[in-house]
Amino acid sequence: MAEKAKFDREAAFKSIIGAGRQSENAAVAEEKNTKKNSDRVQRAYYLDRDIDKALRRMALEEGKNLTESINDALRKGLVEYL
Repeated sequence: MAEKAKFDREAAFKSIIGAGRQSENAAVAEEKNTKKNSDRVQRAYYLDRDIDKALRRMALEEGKNLTESINDALRKGLVEYL
């Protein structure tokens, strides 16, 4: 018996707007992220589970994304080194 074909969202999107084009909103968002992330570095650290939960809760309560909340917390804790 033949297997059912899967829906490819990306292919459908490209067929609607054109294969090499981006939506206007996506282009603006990508440019904004490039500027925003120009002074950032990506690192990976192991955190205790309770610290991770606290950081996520803090971000949710402040209405910020996790990166912004972590940066704010680190800046407060590292004030004498910055």
